Amino acid sequence: MHFHRYRSRLWTVAAVTVVAAGSGVVTALTAHAAAPGCGVAYTVGSQWQGGFTASVTVTNLGDPLSSWTLTWSYAGGQQVTQAWNATVSQSGDQVTVRNASYNGAIGTNGTASFGFNGSWNGGNPAPTSFALNGTTCTGAPVTTPPGGDPTTPPPTTAPPGNPAWGQGLPPAGAVHSRAYHIVTAADGTGYTPRAGECSREIHARYWTYGPDGKVYPTWHPARDPSGCAFGHEHGDDPRTSDLFGTASWPPFGYTSEVMLDNLAESSHRHEDHVGHKVLAVNNSNVIQGDNGTSLFPPQGATIATCDILLKFHQGTHSPDAFSNNVHELLLNQRCTASNGGQVTEARYNAMIPLGRAGGFSPSECPGFGRPFINVKPAVPADSPSDTRSLGRLITEPGCVQAIREGRTHQDPLFPNPVPFTVSDMDDFWFSDISVTGSGLSFRIAPLFYVVNPSRYYDPTKPNSNGRIVDLCYTDLAGGSNCDVVKRITQQTGQQVAWDDPRSPFKGTLREFRPGTFTVQNSGPTTVYTDVYGRNAATTPFAGSIRQYFAGGGGTALYVRGSIKDYSGTAADGIHAPN
Repeated sequence: MHFHRYRSRLWTVAAVTVVAAGSGVVTALTAHAAAPGCGVAYTVGSQWQGGFTASVTVTNLGDPLSSWTLTWSYAGGQQVTQAWNATVSQSGDQVTVRNASYNGAIGTNGTASFGFNGSWNGGNPAPTSFALNGTTCTGAPVTTPPGGDPTTPPPTTAPPGNPAWGQGLPPAGAVHSRAYHIVTAADGTGYTPRAGECSREIHARYWTYGPDGKVYPTWHPARDPSGCAFGHEHGDDPRTSDLFGTASWPPFGYTSEVMLDNLAESSHRHEDHVGHKVLAVNNSNVIQGDNGTSLFPPQGATIATCDILLKFHQGTHSPDAFSNNVHELLLNQRCTASNGGQVTEARYNAMIPLGRAGGFSPSECPGFGRPFINVKPAVPADSPSDTRSLGRLITEPGCVQAIREGRTHQDPLFPNPVPFTVSDMDDFWFSDISVTGSGLSFRIAPLFYVVNPSRYYDPTKPNSNGRIVDLCYTDLAGGSNCDVVKRITQQTGQQVAWDDPRSPFKGTLREFRPGTFTVQNSGPTTVYTDVYGRNAATTPFAGSIRQYFAGGGGTALYVRGSIKDYSGTAADGIHAPN
């Protein structure tokens, strides 16, 4: 994984200021207006030569509305080129915005939001007057630099995913996130195709809009319909989820982008592309009395069923996780109780901490609960720590020694203790997350388990990154995965490399459990937090992420999720790094 800024066609705030000073063009593009009937917040989040992205939030200060129309006029000849969460038309300088089918109802003091891309030529002044259903929203405009308004919330729902998903590139003028930029750039930080693999241009067709209106990479199949393979996989197809209609395509790297836009360089956390993994499970049964301590759920009554659509970043090929403990979780989960149909739901996006920053603890080989191994300072250095869970458990030289000594472990599938082998070198990542506020208590304690990672911790290797497949060629007991490797060598006469598609050590066999899940919310369903899920508030603030929590009762559920092998077929060509 790599940690660095990038240069793009987007202007920095400093650059915009310089241009404004030289041309007399107003670049402070946020305007607010308020009146007894309505208020409008108009924010330009990004601007570049000839284009911009804006978001608008309408606040209804009068009687409840069942539908709405917002109008304004541009003074600089701007044109709206694309919109989401609303229908926008334009005649000359007059812009007319009508609600979408799902956000027409606005209660008293309620809000509705939409966003759009626009073009400009010579200047981009903000509108100074708005009207909601014909009523002028009066008040003195207040201006701040692009992206600098701490009180403007993101859109109510994610913009439409991408009707041309997998078919074409984003429209001209669309604002690219950093995550999308590095996938398409030929600098080795994102997608670097091998000979015969899909080109960057094909990979760039798999994109979506994030809640901020920017373009992000998203899930794609292991192979493009044209027949080429990407060499990596992102887990389940999110379209198979019953929650896809609400959640749409997961924007890989969205929370990292919020960090990039609002925090200092030293506090930004970048994650590589291939580590983004999707889990989609429908109607997962929650069993009464299950607390997750056993491999299999207990026998008992089903007390709820849950739909899960999550994206977690867990690469098991690089040394990154040895010291860096924060990873992106995009969670959509809805559980329905068996008695009475009580529904609890969470839509939660954050960089979540998994254990302590700067190191990890040994995995099940040679045994859980060993001392914390301090590796080096985390990036970012101010990463929060999770002290309630076991954190990241990764195999290290103690496991190699345990295998050599013939030590055993208790495998639930076998009645007697089983000797450790190289095939038992796995990763367990735990976390325990809570969000609390006025009337809100949310908790999730997930487990992310990878059975066949491609690396282990070895401080004698470059970057402390040992390759598990290499241990198959030592005197250690290898197990089933090493048996596969040795058969290939017998047939070809060549040693299997760590990034060979034929190697079984490539991070494709995963169990993702949402685990403990509790939602109790008697307050607003919309809550704003920082990128780490802290500082919950009912109003947006600088660098905040919009979250959603609905439900009552506070019953703790243990949600199992699923375990799957995503290695695909030989034609998929999946290999580490993955």
